[in-house]
Amino acid sequence: MPNLVQDIYDSYIADLNHKKMSSRYAGKEQWFHSSGSGKCIRKHYLDTIQRVPVEDRDPIPKTTYRLFRLGDLMHEDIQTAVTLHAQQEGLPIFIEKELFLEDLNVRGFIDLAFVDKDILYDIKTMNSRSWSMTFGTKYGKGISKFNQMQLGTYGLWYQREYKTLKGLSLAFYNKDTSVMREAELSLDVVDDAQEYWEKVKRMTSGDKPPPIAMRSSPVEDWECGYCNLLTACGGGVKPSLLRKKK
Repeated sequence: MPNLVQDIYDSYIADLNHKKMSSRYAGKEQWFHSSGSGKCIRKHYLDTIQRVPVEDRDPIPKTTYRLFRLGDLMHEDIQTAVTLHAQQEGLPIFIEKELFLEDLNVRGFIDLAFVDKDILYDIKTMNSRSWSMTFGTKYGKGISKFNQMQLGTYGLWYQREYKTLKGLSLAFYNKDTSVMREAELSLDVVDDAQEYWEKVKRMTSGDKPPPIAMRSSPVEDWECGYCNLLTACGGGVKPSLLRKKK
């Protein structure tokens, strides 16, 4: 029984994921996911409009689910710490606040917001390679546009709901080194997010999914290599990126 503990843990994670999906998404499959902000528009169509069934999707590797779980644990820990701080200081906050942008058909959950300061935070965990790509002086490309667009989407909702927004910040956690870093975003990403979701709604309103074309479906060619709708999509822009099924 060489993989007994691993198999038990994978089964545990699968059960947690099933419960999370059931509580968060069952009955609300018609909404676009804020976590897909800025990404492949064709995927939004297949996921939300066409609603490709689970059995027709490419399997997600168990290692990926373990990484997701690690990220969830770090989110929960940080959110618990902030909640305790807010209770002690009497501060109004949001933790995992559900949001709806009904005209854009978008739904999501805000990680963290200090309501009295009108500042929203999104928590991002990453490995050292991704950290270097984000903050490194030699190969760093800066903060992911997708991360910015996701927080911009939350900001769009907050701005509409509260008529004011003073700050958007990403809180990064390096899983390999435990180093943390915060990065404030320009509020311009709110307008960028609105333009993106207007484009998504426009391009998914027809009878057929948007054509495979760079800069929209997908936005970046590497997205296809991490997409569990790749087969249903028809192979994406680079069939060689198709992950090995596990």
